[in-house]
Amino acid sequence: MALCVGVAVAGTLVYFLVRGEEAATYEFPGEHHVIIYLDRDIEDDVLEQIESELQEHPLAEQVQFESQAEAYERFKDTFESQPDLVDRVDAETLPSAFRVKLTDGDRSEEFIQEFEEAEGVYQITDLMELYRRYEPACIAFEEKGVSPAEGDTESILVEIEQACEQFRVGF
Repeated sequence: MALCVGVAVAGTLVYFLVRGEEAATYEFPGEHHVIIYLDRDIEDDVLEQIESELQEHPLAEQVQFESQAEAYERFKDTFESQPDLVDRVDAETLPSAFRVKLTDGDRSEEFIQEFEEAEGVYQITDLMELYRRYEPACIAFEEKGVSPAEGDTESILVEIEQACEQFRVGF
């Protein structure tokens, strides 16, 4: 009997250690670490200057431009389950953006500081910072099967669930 209990306890410990190892090595699932949103009325020469600086930046591994029309298509796909919201937005409402994959996602704050005050930049979203904030909760909630109550639209659980879903689809 003591042997069976010992084996069960050892097996349980190994299970949790392995699960902990998986959680510790969970990797950023998105394709881009930073999104640089541009002013809606950005001049072509300013846009070209920003793109050039991004392409030449040592931390920028991949730079992808997203036009207002492409942003609108992404918006429609993201919010397809909310047609009233989609109907209230058009392509001109959304800014164009650069989606940037960094060579080192842990240096996203450093990268952002170099561009946040640049002419033509409206706002920068640090997906890595959001990931660092939500990733532990996403793992814990998935493992424990935690989710918002039916009809819950305002709790932190809803916010975390939406963020986790965005990470799965890659922003």
